[in-house]
Amino acid sequence: MKKGLTLIELVIVIAILAILLIITMMSWRNQIDKARDAQRKDDLQRISIAFEEYFSDFGCYPPATILNNCGGGELMPYLDKIPCDPVTKEPYDYVPDSDHPACFRNFRILAHLDNESDPVIGSLNCQPDCGYGPTLNYGVASTNITVANPTKPWPSPSASPLAAPEPSGGGGSPSPSPSGSLACDPTGQCNVYANPQAAGCPVSFTDPVVCQLACDESSSYWCNQ
Repeated sequence: MKKGLTLIELVIVIAILAILLIITMMSWRNQIDKARDAQRKDDLQRISIAFEEYFSDFGCYPPATILNNCGGGELMPYLDKIPCDPVTKEPYDYVPDSDHPACFRNFRILAHLDNESDPVIGSLNCQPDCGYGPTLNYGVASTNITVANPTKPWPSPSASPLAAPEPSGGGGSPSPSPSGSLACDPTGQCNVYANPQAAGCPVSFTDPVVCQLACDESSSYWCNQ
């Protein structure tokens, strides 16, 4: 004669099924997050291409409000419709060049990736964020600047070849670095200095790529001589 499941066996079966259901739901949610993040990456890439084409025609990047109208045609003919976040339906964050408000010479377009373990976040120095908002952990930028705020230090000196200088304690100006002989001259070009500090250079570098990125980013990095 067959016996039915005991209460303990029934509880164990239910617990196993519940665990499997939770694992399945978590995996399903992760796949959805990755799909949405892929859409965000594609959106920002398409906007970036449109911005570069706009720059080629006008010599400046688009105005600061260009992305505000979700689904609008303000970027035509470079982009048919302005994409927005697939979940919030809000515009992506556009951070234009603050040093040249009359004619933007650089840009950042930022978004939030749901998959916060995506390795691209760390590669952009956007962990936990890019320095332009606590939820903005991914973005694209014009080729003359980094995605992350240049005053945001990298986790370690070897974390990236594009590591930005560490900020000083007050005022947001970069602190001098005696180890480098490269600095931004008064025209905003990276040059070699025998003594950057004596030339009134607020910060110096050892890497020419990092140096020129800082020069393009802000005139606050430029030397007096």
